[in-house]
Amino acid sequence: MARKPTRIIEGAMFDGEIGPVSAQELIAMPESQWGLFRDRITDRHNGGEGVEARCLMCGTPVFIQSKVNNQERLPYFAHYRGGDVNCPWYNGKTKDPEQLRAVQYHGQQESFFHRAMCEKLAEVVQLDERYRKHRIDKYLPPKQNDNGRFPDIYVEWEGIGPFVIEFQLSHTFQTEISKRCIHYEREGIPLIWILSGIAPGSNIPQNFRDVIRRHRGNAFVFDHKASMASFANKTLMLSCLQMDELGELQPPVIVRFDKLFFPWNKLPYFKDRVIAPRLRLIRNTRKVWFDAFKHWDKKNYSDNMIQNALSTLPHEIPCTAVTMIAAVFSIVAEANGKPENFASGHENVKGMLNGYLMNNNGRLAPYVNLLTSLIRNTKTSGLLSGSVKSHFDRITREQATEESAEWKALKVLIPEVLDPLFRQELIYYGELPNWANPE
Repeated sequence: MARKPTRIIEGAMFDGEIGPVSAQELIAMPESQWGLFRDRITDRHNGGEGVEARCLMCGTPVFIQSKVNNQERLPYFAHYRGGDVNCPWYNGKTKDPEQLRAVQYHGQQESFFHRAMCEKLAEVVQLDERYRKHRIDKYLPPKQNDNGRFPDIYVEWEGIGPFVIEFQLSHTFQTEISKRCIHYEREGIPLIWILSGIAPGSNIPQNFRDVIRRHRGNAFVFDHKASMASFANKTLMLSCLQMDELGELQPPVIVRFDKLFFPWNKLPYFKDRVIAPRLRLIRNTRKVWFDAFKHWDKKNYSDNMIQNALSTLPHEIPCTAVTMIAAVFSIVAEANGKPENFASGHENVKGMLNGYLMNNNGRLAPYVNLLTSLIRNTKTSGLLSGSVKSHFDRITREQATEESAEWKALKVLIPEVLDPLFRQELIYYGELPNWANPE
């Protein structure tokens, strides 16, 4: 008997600058990206900062689930409980986390294993000479939230301040992950998730992957080696498994809790395996262009260094577009407080823009829309006034679009500004560079 075709939500509308995202676009994203939007949608649904996504057919809120197909983890949109049952893309009710939790613990609020691990971790945190107090599963009154919570372990160390440990078994719930992260972020209390039962090569449940991603690609485990190291060093030590570029966990290393990096508004991590590698790649690619422009005579498009820079792009672009890229790099240098005009002999960026936008035949005339998007999202947003604005308004020539090779090239070279999805990731992790923040 043939299986009945499964309905899917074929697209969702995100708020802000992200806009519509099709099911095909979602699947094409790397997990680091669609996973981030899974987090942000859930955070927004739980009253925190994030984004909202609505079904393009019925307009009701949706979130992102995942399933494994032929050993590949694939994301898809799903309606929240209470969604429009008459939507052509409706695919049935989602499961209630409270009911699932009751099944997980066989009707109990906590398993014996969970309690035993919490007590062992509490024993370990008391080894440190900075220890002042701890509580296990006790109500913690709120300071910034409407309601308090019952952290698995609440700890206070002198000089470190309070922190919270949540120990999670193999079945964690995305909604609960989100709520706890939002709560402790508002309270200003560092939160670290310690996971159970994971190892390199193991099949990691999606909700564990969500926790690992929030920890910048780090999975923290309290195993036999971590326990031995903790007693030997008289402080909390953890086994840390880090994700590689393929999303696979590498063998663990033992790390000290107090040597982790604690961002002011997100979960701690040992090494950033999510954003830092991508930023390094972007910087290295840009360096090729900056080096080429420093030796470029602004006319010779066949210059060896320029040709080498062009080879870094995913799409072939017209040679004349090199001047536009030089103008963009000049704007970025200006925004970064290191003014340098790579594109012309004019004294500054403003003069360069005015000179190349005198009329529809100017070198930058086809790129007014692109330059506007760039400038608006950088520290140079003040350029969109006065003489530059007058020249921008005067141009009537057909413009390069986001589908053009030039725009796609700039999304690779300056994604902090021109790639809205990557820009959202940087904002979420608190890594948006100062030059790319107009405020």
